[in-house]
Amino acid sequence: MKNLNACLASLNLGLPDDVRRLKEAGYYTEAIACIDTYLAEDWTKTQNQPVQPAGPLPENPTPCGVDAMRDALLAQREILRRLPLDYTVPEAQALELLQDLVRDFTPEEFRALDRAGAMDWRFVEGEKRYIRSFAETLLATHPELAARQIDPPLQHPSWERYEPEHDQMARTGAVSADITLETSIGMSDAAFAAALAAAKQQGRSTVHVRVWLPLPAACPAQSGITLDSFTEPPTCIAPEDAAQRTAYWEADLAENRPFGAVYSYRTTARYADPLHMQADPVQPDFDTQEELPHLEFTPYLRALAAQLTQGLTDPVQKAKRIYDYVTLNTHYHYQPPYFVQENITDGCAHNRRGDCGIMASTFIVLCRLAGIPAQWQSGLVVRREMVGCHDWAAFYIAPHGWMYADCSAGASMARAGNEKMRLHYFGNLDTGRMVANRALCAPFDPPMCSFRADPCDNQVGEVEADGVGLYGEQLQWSQTLRRYETL
Repeated sequence: MKNLNACLASLNLGLPDDVRRLKEAGYYTEAIACIDTYLAEDWTKTQNQPVQPAGPLPENPTPCGVDAMRDALLAQREILRRLPLDYTVPEAQALELLQDLVRDFTPEEFRALDRAGAMDWRFVEGEKRYIRSFAETLLATHPELAARQIDPPLQHPSWERYEPEHDQMARTGAVSADITLETSIGMSDAAFAAALAAAKQQGRSTVHVRVWLPLPAACPAQSGITLDSFTEPPTCIAPEDAAQRTAYWEADLAENRPFGAVYSYRTTARYADPLHMQADPVQPDFDTQEELPHLEFTPYLRALAAQLTQGLTDPVQKAKRIYDYVTLNTHYHYQPPYFVQENITDGCAHNRRGDCGIMASTFIVLCRLAGIPAQWQSGLVVRREMVGCHDWAAFYIAPHGWMYADCSAGASMARAGNEKMRLHYFGNLDTGRMVANRALCAPFDPPMCSFRADPCDNQVGEVEADGVGLYGEQLQWSQTLRRYETL
């Protein structure tokens, strides 16, 4: 079975002109129809030939077109299908929503924010529509609006909470915590009802589901991993060193139910002070290559990396310049799902905005361009009052080994004016982590061959129903903290 997620590596091939123009204008239905025509085209019927051939035609070396372009079209077709699911709020409704959330919010403010590019929108079938999370983004990134919220949520402490941990790490070399989490993933009731109805039309009484749930992976920051319980025995569990580690279930469901796990582990944040390290004169070249589609060495990223590292020979100083660039220039901004973005790093470099994963991957690609090994890490950020998704990076300096760079935490500390903690996240993390993934766009074990909700990352899990990967509101997940004990 073809792994459709592998098609995403061909996104940098671009699109035929007619499809590209329709996509840019937001006519997604017509663009999908165009792609279907391209995918169905038989090139042997349109190749150059006499009107009345005198004999057999020469064999066409590409009878169905260029394979890589067919992959790109398959991926773009799914992007076009998903975009209208993410951009759902008409302009008038967007204004009304903000007026319901923010005291004395005016149409003039709305227009000013729109002109400043503060609200993510696209044309969808001829109508300007904003992404579903646009209001959440505004309130999280504009303190003056947040201060005028009519019903403000409880404010959680920022990354500054870990300053005492930093001090202890600097004194003793490390801080550890024992953590227990309960997590689950499943179908929404509406998605299951629709899938079951479709199955019954085919004469079946159940929905065949395949489920992948992230688990803590073995790595220097995590030890003592125990899988304490499951809602039901998994079909299989990926090895502890899997690039994206999961528990996997396969089942036929007549009634909807989630699939979950309770697990425990020890997380250890070890202290590193890269700015006072002596690097080897020759550095390794592993993890310095392109990885399409998002870790692509585009002309803009090449120029940026060259400018940032000009005149520098020390790899630590190069990595620090790149970290400074990302944390001081990239504005935190909630993002459309990574699936609908063709290149998250080049887009971040051009637009200077992104979320934790986009900042991390931009740091990674710039490090690799500078000859510094760099890797992705992600999973959950674990705090006593909440558990959520988070991404960060790791970089390698011989002879000292792997260290960390959490660029979104660093950018947050830059906005807060806390230089001490901004520098902490160049080389260090904190104990509030669960590492499930150690590579970007890594396949599962066993693989998921239908399009994933997020082919880059796996923080909450994936579900496939009767061979189709679920997306957005079709999924339902939870993460609950059971124990967080600092040692």
